[in-house]
Amino acid sequence: DHFGQVDIVINNAGILRDKSFHKMSDDDWDLVYQVHLQGAFKVSRAAFPYMRDQAYGRFVMTTSAAGIYGNFGQANYSAAKLALHGLSQTIAIEGRSKNINSNTIGPVAASRMMGTVMTDDAMELLKPECVSPLVAWLSHETCNATGELFEVGAGWMSQLRWQRSQGAYFDPKGFSIDDVANAWDIVKDFSDPIYPSSIGLTFKAIQGNPHLNDDI
Repeated sequence: DHFGQVDIVINNAGILRDKSFHKMSDDDWDLVYQVHLQGAFKVSRAAFPYMRDQAYGRFVMTTSAAGIYGNFGQANYSAAKLALHGLSQTIAIEGRSKNINSNTIGPVAASRMMGTVMTDDAMELLKPECVSPLVAWLSHETCNATGELFEVGAGWMSQLRWQRSQGAYFDPKGFSIDDVANAWDIVKDFSDPIYPSSIGLTFKAIQGNPHLNDDI
């Protein structure tokens, strides 16, 4: 009511409770989940109906390299951060018809939280000003990117995407661990990769199984 409308939501709240997995408590897990993922969910859900009504909106979720790749001592943080990308992709799908875009960034940038684990020299190189132009672009009305993931930091920027091997097919009526072992090199062969972008392409791959009939 105070500002008139909501056009952009940037989910950037964060907290660290780093511990190796076998030492992590429920409280360590829950607090990180609540701040990173639950917080983003509640803010985004509150804004989404207004964006639908005005047929316009932009979301930017903040993940991290730890969320994308995993990192020692950060099981809670990594899980919550990767979950944000799943949330973003679904918002992108559900918002597409209403001109609502949602993307995820994985920044490497100096912050009070990062200052606990990085040197002063590294912090100077990783200025937030090297991240904010990407956030501004993804929030801009002329940017049509949606459901995408980007890494950014220290003057470098890159898009990430899923890559899948062609895979191997087995008879769904029955196959064994030996069959899997014998086809393992084929399962892991990325010489001719596919770049899937939706759940529909997963079902398309399954439908290509020569052992199947037309029921799927």
